[in-house]
Amino acid sequence: MAADALDMSEYLGVFLEEAEEQVDTLDDGFLRLERDPDDQGLLQEIFRAAHSLKSSSAAMGFANMSRLCHASENILDRFRSREIRPNTELIDVLLRAVDALKTMKEAIRSGEGKPLDISEVAAALEAAAAGTVDAGLPEDGSGAAPDGQQGDGEQDERGMEADARQVRGHLSDECAMPSVRARIVLNALEKIGEILRTDPPPEEIDAGRVGEQLRVTMPAGVREQAIRGALESISEIARVEVSGDERVVDVGPKGRGKSSVDLGTMAKRGEQTVRVNVARLDKLMNLVGELVIDRTRLAQLGLNLETQYGGVDSVQDLRETCRQMARTVGDLQEEVMKARMLPIAQLFRRFPRMVRDLAHKMGKEVELMLEGEETELDRSVIEEMVDPLGHLLRNAVDHGVEAPEQRARAGKPRKGKIILAARQEENHIIIEVTDDGAGIDVQQLKDSAIRKGGLSESAAAGVSDEEALQLVFSSGLSTSKSVTDVSGRGVGMDVVKTNVQRLHGRVQIQSKPGVGTTMAVRLPLTLAISQALLVRCREETIAIPLVYVVEATRVARDALGSIRRRLVTTFRGRVLPVVDLRKVLDGDDAAVEVSEELTRIVVARSGEREVGMIVDHLVGEQEIVLKSLGSALGDIAGLSGATILGDGTVAMVLDVSSLMDRVGLHAALLAEDEGQPSGWRQQSDGRSESDV
Repeated sequence: MAADALDMSEYLGVFLEEAEEQVDTLDDGFLRLERDPDDQGLLQEIFRAAHSLKSSSAAMGFANMSRLCHASENILDRFRSREIRPNTELIDVLLRAVDALKTMKEAIRSGEGKPLDISEVAAALEAAAAGTVDAGLPEDGSGAAPDGQQGDGEQDERGMEADARQVRGHLSDECAMPSVRARIVLNALEKIGEILRTDPPPEEIDAGRVGEQLRVTMPAGVREQAIRGALESISEIARVEVSGDERVVDVGPKGRGKSSVDLGTMAKRGEQTVRVNVARLDKLMNLVGELVIDRTRLAQLGLNLETQYGGVDSVQDLRETCRQMARTVGDLQEEVMKARMLPIAQLFRRFPRMVRDLAHKMGKEVELMLEGEETELDRSVIEEMVDPLGHLLRNAVDHGVEAPEQRARAGKPRKGKIILAARQEENHIIIEVTDDGAGIDVQQLKDSAIRKGGLSESAAAGVSDEEALQLVFSSGLSTSKSVTDVSGRGVGMDVVKTNVQRLHGRVQIQSKPGVGTTMAVRLPLTLAISQALLVRCREETIAIPLVYVVEATRVARDALGSIRRRLVTTFRGRVLPVVDLRKVLDGDDAAVEVSEELTRIVVARSGEREVGMIVDHLVGEQEIVLKSLGSALGDIAGLSGATILGDGTVAMVLDVSSLMDRVGLHAALLAEDEGQPSGWRQQSDGRSESDV
């Protein structure tokens, strides 16, 4: 059997992973090139990605993908030689090719679907390379490359190699697929520098005509250490030689070779990474969660034994072992959490293309700026935030940023600006979408709510601007005078709020007419393991996530009153609705008569809403692992799941946001009542006693 006729499936996973990175590089790079067409470094980076994908897809037998990359490469080569200049029309054509590459990549991954018809896209690319599309010629119209550069982009070979570094890779006798191995070598080298020339040339490599040696020419500035670091982990390479240094390093298949130099004398390399299947990380996180539960149970058992047999040496040893295990599990948990964390750039990079296309579709000029891309967030949270952030950005383009003519009349730059930023605050991530557009008209929001029947005129008069902005998240509410197929303030914004609250987060809005709007999403770093306040309601223990808890207080009976037959009290100078958590969880949402002289209340906040929940006892804070209620129980309003406590019992985990929805607590609930609430009784100083 010929070498290249062997099964290629073993290389498919590596190919798809590299293709994912290369397509992302092309997508992001073309957008950046449109903004800065003179960035030669960026152009070289894009060219390398297109060239690498062309070669690897050809080696894997994906001819259509290779053809599109080759056609894109031709345009990029003319950019490099400065025969043509990047402009919007050419970038549009290149982005169409990227979309086709994405479609083909996903079809390869799924193993389904018929081959994609690329004839139209390929023809558009070839026309652009030939100059029959608006080619963005230099201003002098000559099309000649400046500074004496050759029009076809080629350089004098002798001059190129005079200041270059030669790399020779000798393939192992055991190498079954020389052309594939040579392509892997080239892909590795392209990540650290430009490849000026190969022997045999790329077309010979792709055709399978590779001998036992591969020669690569790279700029002299590429460090030998980087070259050896990139190649030494590749199997089936017998040895690597670098010009200017007679030392030979064996990097034989699977590490069987030996080095003729002491690798310890080489400078310390950068951190090495390994690709891990996402499902394996999820499984590891689940196992750590079980360890956290067991740690809590062991700690409780050790405490119980110490209480009963405190003087026994073995009990003291057990307690010390429990403490040591707690530290070890804590360290393990922290490391696994870090392994699940990804730079939020993984999320942000999805949106520049979307914003660009929407702006063009609507005839607007919009610049999207990304900040805090290095901020890390749990990958599960990143996946859940794709749709909410996408909708917030669509709203910013559609209803935030004005048309260029309207901005000019208002004395603003014609091009609007949207900032997508992230930062970490303690155990939370703040993601903000800020536009410098028209802002939200609060009065229009109130009028829309009145028309929809969600707010009476008397209630609207008593609603503050901050409370009115929350009406944006009411279903079907919009300030837009026209309906578009892109977005609408309030059309879908209720879904944004629901999705964020499901992640135990909240959305806040700040807006000033004529200046702009900021939508801030506050999220926990991870969903897997979190801190909770444990409370007792009758015989049940309830876990309230600390992200919701404001404080726990004791309220005197005469500090409680009623408004519209709802129990309320004063808290920090404002009216606070109160519910009896004991009865609500039993399905009884009615107001209650309080008999205790002092009532223990946990104050919780979700978004702009607050509620006081009557409980029997405070148990304390504890780290919990959230477990699903399962398909048999489904979604239960007011509960997000369950957790296992240290004594082995199960505690329900409260979802404060859905609990508020269940009992009908809305932003303007109390605004319709004028004057002193009926049956109102409070302490003379208007304040409640606090436990803290």
